Amino acid sequence: MSLVPHQPVCRSTCRASWRAVCLAAASILLVPSSAHAYLVSITSGAKSMFLQVGTGTMTGGNFQSGGTAGNNTTINTVAVTVPATSVGAGPIGMTPNVIVVTSPWDSFAFCPYPAPVYVGGYYRAPSGGNATLSVRSPAALVSGANTISFNNISWVSAGASDATPTIPAGTFVAGTTQTLLSIARNFWFESCLTFTYANAAAVPAGTYTQQVVYSLTAP
Repeated sequence: MSLVPHQPVCRSTCRASWRAVCLAAASILLVPSSAHAYLVSITSGAKSMFLQVGTGTMTGGNFQSGGTAGNNTTINTVAVTVPATSVGAGPIGMTPNVIVVTSPWDSFAFCPYPAPVYVGGYYRAPSGGNATLSVRSPAALVSGANTISFNNISWVSAGASDATPTIPAGTFVAGTTQTLLSIARNFWFESCLTFTYANAAAVPAGTYTQQVVYSLTAP
């Protein structure tokens, strides 16, 4: 799978896109310390949001020490190779091509190597309701005339010393937008997501691609 990781600081909606890539020939490739926090309050201010999915940009140090979030349009890849002898034989984990281990909040080694994708950011506003983190998936991964339903991709959420993950585990519901988290104003949030391909059925060899979009939206 591939994913467009980090998105900018923005004022009403942030989006990050994830392109899922699956390859197959004889195989299928789908493509804290006390100071650390997973959901932590930040100072109030002018309305703004920041969403990072995978690779991101934070200049001038981490956010807690005064760093500034910036735009990053890098597209990362999340992939798994299913050997021909294992096609349809059961779940298999997916691994990103770029590992984001440290949190942009405080540089803590939050996401354990090698599998998770970092997802985090903040919502800041002087007043108003909560922001919503959601993900929209297409109906299927596509390779020519062949498809794999997005229902075959799931994730678990974790992080170092994060006993109760901020973003719950789940499975993509093909062709829909799913709400992942409600974020109160003036809060930073983060989780580490590890993706799995169900590998529940044999599918034709090919390169299967698609894209999902993560959005952070506020009223």
